[in-house]
Amino acid sequence: MPRFLEDPPPEFAFEVTASSIALSRTRSPAAEHEVALPPGVLAPSPVRENILDAVAFAAAVRKLVPATTGRGRRGAALILPDNSVRIAVLDFEALPEKEEERLALIHFRLRKTVPFDVDGAALSYYPQAGGKVLVVLAPSEIVAHYEAPFRVAGLHPGLVTVSSLAMLELLPARGSLVLAHLGPGTLTVLGLNDGVVTIARSLELTSADPVAEISADIYPTLAFIEDQSGSRPERLFLAGFGSDGPRVASRLSEELDLAAEAMHEPHPGLAGYLASLNPHKRAVAA
Repeated sequence: MPRFLEDPPPEFAFEVTASSIALSRTRSPAAEHEVALPPGVLAPSPVRENILDAVAFAAAVRKLVPATTGRGRRGAALILPDNSVRIAVLDFEALPEKEEERLALIHFRLRKTVPFDVDGAALSYYPQAGGKVLVVLAPSEIVAHYEAPFRVAGLHPGLVTVSSLAMLELLPARGSLVLAHLGPGTLTVLGLNDGVVTIARSLELTSADPVAEISADIYPTLAFIEDQSGSRPERLFLAGFGSDGPRVASRLSEELDLAAEAMHEPHPGLAGYLASLNPHKRAVAA
C-alpha cells in the first residue's frame, strides 16, 4: 500500500458486484458510470467459477471502458466482490525478515482454514500494528478470469482489491468500529480499532428475515471484540443495504444497543478507493 500510494494512480477504477460494474476516472471529473449485469452472469465465490457468462461479462466491460487513445495499456484499479476471496486476520508475535519466510509462515497458518489450495492462490498481506496481519487470498484462476476482459479492453489491472477493504477509507480513523457489508446471500463483518482490522468474518445468509440473522451474526463479533479489548465497539457502519439502510441501521441499533448508521454511497468500494487517493478527506466524520 505505501509503495502504491507513492506511484501515480491508475487512470480508471472499477467496482464489480454480482449485479453491476461501476467505473470512475481517478482524476477530475470523477463521475461514476454503471452497467447492470443480467442475473446469472456473476456468482461470487472463493471456491467456484465466478463468471458464469463470460460473453455477457466482457460485453459489460466493453460498454464501460472508454475508447483507447493509442497510448498502449492504461492502468486500472479493480475492486472485486468480498465473497470472491477469503479475508483473514492473523496474529504474530513477530514476522520473519525475509519475504519467502513470511509467505511460508502465512501459508502454513492458513492451510487448514481455507477451502482451496493456499500454495497456488493469489495472496496479499499487510502487517498492521499490534502484530496483526491482514491477509487476502483467492484461487489465482478466479482473479485471472476477472482481469481477463479488462486486459482485452486495453487496461492493466495493476491493483486488485475487494470492496470491504477499499471502503475502509470512508470510516473514521479512530475508535472501535464494526463494518457490516451486505452482498448477495453473504455478510462480511470487519472489526477495527484505530484503523487496525482486528477481525474478519464472512457469513452466509439463509434466513427469510435477513435483518434478524444479521443481528444474530454481528452479536458474536461484538462479544469477541469486547473480550479482546475490554470494551464494546462504539459504532456500527452498514454498507450494501441500499434504500433499506436507514431502516436496518435503526433496527440494529436498537437490537444490538449500538450506534449504527448506513453508508449511502451506491458503490462504497469505489468511493473508498477514490478517497484513498486523497487521504486528507473522509466521507464519514470521525
